[in-house]
Amino acid sequence: MKEVIVYSTNDEPLADMALGLLKAEGILAEKRDSGLRSTIAITVDGLGEIEIFVPEEEADQAREILNARFSESGENGEDSAGG
Repeated sequence: MKEVIVYSTNDEPLADMALGLLKAEGILAEKRDSGLRSTIAITVDGLGEIEIFVPEEEADQAREILNARFSESGENGEDSAGG
């Protein structure tokens, strides 16, 4: 099963919120980071970025859920629910 990135951020609470929203909708989502977050407390040029992966066939639905939630709250900022 191929997985794709549907959301990325440097903000761990936002990543956790995105993950929870997707799981609540029954989407098999997984949060991954480079592992540097626990070593380096700053983010530089994408280092330490957190990404949310979902199965490719659920990506469109996942993006719709995330875009609806984050666009209404104004929390999207530099975070990305793109595709």
